[in-house]
Amino acid sequence: MKFLIKITFASLLIWAMFGCQNQTVSNSASKTNSNVPANNANNTSQSNTETPAPQTIKFESADKVEIVGAFYQSPKENSPAVLMLHQWESNRQSYDEFAKRLQAKNFGVLAIDGRGFGESVKTTDSATVATNRGDETVKGMKSDVDNAFNFLAKQKNVDAQKIGIVGASYGSSLAIIYAVENPKVKAVALLSPGLNYFGNMPTEPAVKNYGNRPLLLVAAEDDKESADAVRKLKEANATDKYKVKIFEKGGHGTGLFKAKVGFEDLLEEFLTKSLAQ
Repeated sequence: MKFLIKITFASLLIWAMFGCQNQTVSNSASKTNSNVPANNANNTSQSNTETPAPQTIKFESADKVEIVGAFYQSPKENSPAVLMLHQWESNRQSYDEFAKRLQAKNFGVLAIDGRGFGESVKTTDSATVATNRGDETVKGMKSDVDNAFNFLAKQKNVDAQKIGIVGASYGSSLAIIYAVENPKVKAVALLSPGLNYFGNMPTEPAVKNYGNRPLLLVAAEDDKESADAVRKLKEANATDKYKVKIFEKGGHGTGLFKAKVGFEDLLEEFLTKSLAQ
């Protein structure tokens, strides 16, 4: 009987010891797990920086044309910024995806509809804007670029000393010609440039006088005229600040984005090195 009591007492003692250990481990695990959601919540709070939605903007040119654009505000103060000019018979939406990509990398972006395209088709007194290529129209286009650049420089979170221009086709002519006249333009990227679009937008003299600022010249071999123009323009000014890339395929102007040949990465890298570093 005494032997049985000893065995029973010993069993109870062992059970009590293991029971306490299990409870301790369970409580410890419970405490550890309770910290996980708190840490995750903190991480989520820190990483969710709100990106402002694009804003539709309007400004009036000297000849009363109402220029409409989209402004993508950087979520960060004192950010670099880019003005984007589309090609003939296109509009600002051709830059939508890339503008959002730059905005996510803390760039401010302004993409405008050139006069006669997109929503920039009326004057302030409701007259229709023609899409001709005459000297007066080109003069108005240059004025639009100046107004757009100055508008962008005044926007929230934009560092006015770090603004570049991206232009496609005739928009590239406007970009380089304007940049020569405005030394505040820090960098320019030319997508499928021409040597003299419309017969009144010569780019070779502009490239020669652009100086030692960063310049990116891009085209595709299946757009032979632009590819040849890129080679010619590179010769106009021998400086290591001028970068050239001619893709085997890609089409014309902003078609390079759709071609998925790596152009987006090239352009982002150029703008980051030229404006953000």
